[in-house]
Amino acid sequence: MKTKFTFVGSLFFLLSLAILLTIYLAWLIYPLEISWLNLTNRVHLQPQTIQHNFNVLMDYLTNPFSQQLEMPDLPSSVSGLHHFAVVKGLFHLTQAVALLTAPLFYLFWKNVVKPDYLSLYRKAFILMVGLPLGLGLFGVVVGFEQFFTLFHQILFVGDDTWLFDPAFDPVILILPEEFFLHCFLLFFCIYELLFGFFYFKSRSKKWNKVS
Repeated sequence: MKTKFTFVGSLFFLLSLAILLTIYLAWLIYPLEISWLNLTNRVHLQPQTIQHNFNVLMDYLTNPFSQQLEMPDLPSSVSGLHHFAVVKGLFHLTQAVALLTAPLFYLFWKNVVKPDYLSLYRKAFILMVGLPLGLGLFGVVVGFEQFFTLFHQILFVGDDTWLFDPAFDPVILILPEEFFLHCFLLFFCIYELLFGFFYFKSRSKKWNKVS
């Protein structure tokens, strides 16, 4: 029972780690996005100005000590601020899950992974690796725009403040759909690398020896 608890905790840790790595890497590569997506043509601001406003937004979303969002060049509506406050809460929840489950992951690594008993959990890792592949296939079939809409409707059920109007929340112009597509692809790669590593490591012969 204790090992199963640490295993479940480790799954939450790896998932939250994948999300956090995606968030911070997307922040890191955003200067490239400004160029790739021609964002200067969307908002008619200089690249450094766009980057600065994006930095203000990301600091607000990821920093628990930042309690007020005020982008200097991009005004926000009440509904827009509400949506970002909800997203901030989700980001902090992910950070908290990662911190709380890190000790469980350490125990799982020490007691299961390191002594090479990971094959006991091979089927679970196959499922974890295959799940996003199925979701990705669904996204390809329905198209990213529809998938993105469904994602928001599920994540923000009963709350439509994510539907930004550029006239009132011009920040959406520097966060186009293509940017979020890149974020989803980045998350997919990170997730598959993390869980794929543990799946391939689970193909050990240790369990066969002791069984």
